Amino acid sequence: MEQDDELESIRARKLNALIEHSNKKGEKKMAGNVEVITDAGFDKFIKQDKLVVIDCWAPWCGPCRALAPKIEELSVEMADKVAFGKLNTDENENVALRFNISAIPTVLIFKNGNFVDRIVGLRPKEAMKAAFEKML
Repeated sequence: MEQDDELESIRARKLNALIEHSNKKGEKKMAGNVEVITDAGFDKFIKQDKLVVIDCWAPWCGPCRALAPKIEELSVEMADKVAFGKLNTDENENVALRFNISAIPTVLIFKNGNFVDRIVGLRPKEAMKAAFEKML
């Protein structure tokens, strides 16, 4: 029983350290052209004129971290056609609940402010780009 409590304490400390590291105060842009999105700014962000892609993630999620560079590269390659955002589901539970996100990474796709599709799990960059392009 003591080992379980100790392991849980270590997990909690590690998780908090990851969260703190990922939440640099005042940071609004990630690498590339990816904007940090919160529950408060979500509706405004998805109502842009162009296609909107939101990467829903958490700092402790390995596949989420593997997806991040692909999203950042696509945000540069498709900057004139697609707006990219990242939403930390641990900190922004309202959006996660609203779109029934039960697995991460989940990529939400919006067109003209309307939800049109989702991609769940880690996918190759070219497959994601093809999915985004078919929505244009």
